[in-house]
Amino acid sequence: MQANGTLDNSGALTLPSAAKRLKFSVHSRRGAHGGTQLVQASVGEIEFVGRSDGDENANTQPCCYALGVFSPAEGKLQLTAVASERLFRLDSRLQGLVYAPTGAGGDEDASAYAARKAAARRLVDEFGSTRRRRQMTAREQGVVAADRISGGEAVKEMLGGVAAAGQAAGRTKEEVQRMAFERRTIPPHNPSATTAWEAYPLELLLSPKASGQVVGNEVAAVRSRGSAVESELHTGQIYKLAEDAAELAKAREKNWLHPYVLSRLSALQALKSMPDDQLQMGRFKRRAKYLALLAALLRLESKPRLGIKAEGLEGLAKDLRLKQPLAELLLGKFYNRTDDPVHGPRYERPDALKALLLSYILAVAVVAEDGVLDKEQFEDLRAALKMDASKLSAALVQLGCSTKAGKVKVLREGREVEVPAYSASLLRNPDPRAPDAKTLAKSFPELRMDRPKAGGKK
Repeated sequence: MQANGTLDNSGALTLPSAAKRLKFSVHSRRGAHGGTQLVQASVGEIEFVGRSDGDENANTQPCCYALGVFSPAEGKLQLTAVASERLFRLDSRLQGLVYAPTGAGGDEDASAYAARKAAARRLVDEFGSTRRRRQMTAREQGVVAADRISGGEAVKEMLGGVAAAGQAAGRTKEEVQRMAFERRTIPPHNPSATTAWEAYPLELLLSPKASGQVVGNEVAAVRSRGSAVESELHTGQIYKLAEDAAELAKAREKNWLHPYVLSRLSALQALKSMPDDQLQMGRFKRRAKYLALLAALLRLESKPRLGIKAEGLEGLAKDLRLKQPLAELLLGKFYNRTDDPVHGPRYERPDALKALLLSYILAVAVVAEDGVLDKEQFEDLRAALKMDASKLSAALVQLGCSTKAGKVKVLREGREVEVPAYSASLLRNPDPRAPDAKTLAKSFPELRMDRPKAGGKK
């Protein structure tokens, strides 16, 4: 509605005769979480309706409002204060027609809601303060949405299957929760393994259907599916970089691989220098494959969202520098495909899959070092992932690693300083084939089922 008018000597707004005929009525409804007001104004056959719970009042407004009234005849804009911080946007209606509900209480379909939510997020990202962006992020993280719990129904089915299997096998509550935890946050693994590479073998990590612990009759089928994808890794590139110093220098210059992966090639070169030792050559080939997978995982880690171009999956695989079968596998594991109303179809990684990707990266990084990370390697990995040292240590412990706190010297702003770091090891059994050798299942941290009581006592 546009109204022309002036201010009289007392400061009151003087409206033209058409606006004077407006009849306002205010309706109020009080609920458990506050009240809602509805304002209705009519002039002739036109009505204006507004609500107090519209988008304008979604958040507390730290400012005051003024009403500007422009007079074309005088060419003046008169301002008057609005005696309330709550705005009512009046939508025009013709009498006799039925309109859909409007305002925050109106019905929206899924696409309209998603579009409005995306628009609000863009506005906050573009113009909002740091505090406002944090508030919106915290509010979004507090919502239990399907894309944040590894795909709603899939998680229900997974946990239901775990519970049913546990009940049938007579397992305890602790055992059932451990199974659910492993299925959710730990990469596919062999719980009876006594060495690092047997704990997280490539065939399990690259299997499309594998999750959690893989035992019994399913092992052979899962390993077979994973072996088919293993050949899609860029292992040949790792071999070449480990053997050719000029190619390695070029890779660093052109950023062909993640810097952390490139930093690990010197250890690989040492193994390559012993071609007559079959055991060392076996380690060389195995570690090269894990480094090739680690390079692919770290490339994905830096890309929480991936737009789908006209070329589809083929173009996306090319952008990621991955072979298409491997790209398809990893996108399916660590992303959800969505149809964004603003950006179009794309892959997005929710928080649940972000945690799973981190677990994959850490498991592969540890196995690529034969199950041992010294403090310097730990610090390099921490810097690559931009994580806090204690949080990285805790994440490694969840995978079955044992860690030991220490210090490491690093260069910061041209000065050498000591920073907290950890050493980590996974299944370093003196004799892995001994009957009493520690298994991966025994290396996982114990679950604490009860919350500590006040005072620190259980």
